[in-house]
Amino acid sequence: MRRALNDIPRLRKILWADVFLGGATGIAGLALYGWWSAFLGLPVKLVLIIAAVTGLYALLALSLAIMKPIQGRKVRWLVIANWIWTAVSVGLLLYYFSGATVFGKLFLVLQIVVVGGLAWLEGRHLGKNPNEV
Repeated sequence: MRRALNDIPRLRKILWADVFLGGATGIAGLALYGWWSAFLGLPVKLVLIIAAVTGLYALLALSLAIMKPIQGRKVRWLVIANWIWTAVSVGLLLYYFSGATVFGKLFLVLQIVVVGGLAWLEGRHLGKNPNEV
């Protein structure tokens, strides 16, 4: 079954949520990495990597949110990247579980749920043709 052109205004709202959540995580992580590291019980380098990656995702989502018309191929890249980051986050949770604080574990679980949820929601707006949204 071929999906028709999906709800572009709703996709834009999801992309803006991706911009806000990724941007907030990136900015907070880069600005307060020392404090976040201690609070979460995660290594400083990991906090900086998470901040940088989520910041880059936010920039990609921003470029898509303001694009007219939205290019399906680029949305597909964001969806794939979000699924990859979700899988990486599962690995991070497993690897750092014993050393992380309760808040660190919660942060990593939320990252899995939020990023995976965004990937799923954004992916629902893609047609079967990679250029279609």
